Amino acid sequence: MPRRSRSKVPRYRSTEGPRRLAGAGLAAAGLALALAGCASVADSDRAWIENAGAIVAVQLGCPPETATPAGAGSLAGRELSMISWNIHRNGDPGWEHDLARFAAASDLVLLQEATLTAALRAVLGGAERPWTHADAWMFDGINNGVLTAATTLPAAACVQRASEPLLGLPKSALVAWYRLEGRSERLAVANVHSINFTLDLTGYQKQLDAVVDVLAAHRGPVILAGDFNTWSPVREQALAAATARIGLVEARPQRGERSRFLGMQADYVFVRGLDVDDVWVETVESSDHAPIRARLRLPPS
Repeated sequence: MPRRSRSKVPRYRSTEGPRRLAGAGLAAAGLALALAGCASVADSDRAWIENAGAIVAVQLGCPPETATPAGAGSLAGRELSMISWNIHRNGDPGWEHDLARFAAASDLVLLQEATLTAALRAVLGGAERPWTHADAWMFDGINNGVLTAATTLPAAACVQRASEPLLGLPKSALVAWYRLEGRSERLAVANVHSINFTLDLTGYQKQLDAVVDVLAAHRGPVILAGDFNTWSPVREQALAAATARIGLVEARPQRGERSRFLGMQADYVFVRGLDVDDVWVETVESSDHAPIRARLRLPPS
């Protein structure tokens, strides 16, 4: 088996018709099934945390019971810049350059399909963005999942996983709570990669509800972002209903074009308790997803 198999064959930027893309999706499912046979899954929900150059594994179930290691500071200032990007398992040419410039310009970096390679760690280290990686599964000795990096470590975090019903491999979600300079409240940041290959909406809805239930208990500002795999109208409606339930509103891009699959957009940013100054989509060749960037602002305390 090759060292770098990919579970998503169709490129989201493709201009092929829905029928050809649907066929490619079936091929992707078959390839992902083969990959699943070579992957391993941890017994518990855990995260890998980078702190002052050291990498440690921490059990982080939801709701969080244990704070992250020492080193958590505060996000400074009222303005927050962020990016949410499915990085396609950091396997496409040019991803290091693009991630380096995006990370250096962002207070918060939310990555999906992040493969925890030495190259990825080096890029984030060069940008001085300590990170937390929510372990979904391991292939060829390397962990895969969602990763959230920021100008500081979170004060607390927790991991959720949801298994693909047809494949057995899970997708991960990471909720992190950050201290805010000069404020008693904290910022909750949820980074989600939704399950993809399902026969009905049950598993998809369950994963959404689990993340939203954690955020519902939070009394400060909230960011929810990621790749929600909304490739059908019913999935899009489920996401809209789940976010509306806790008062989240979509931060819609004002320029640029989001990636689409079968005509449907997959990537979103939602907020609550934050003012949205600007949201836009970058054009890249280094992933099959276009990153969403945003400038957000905390209201006066």
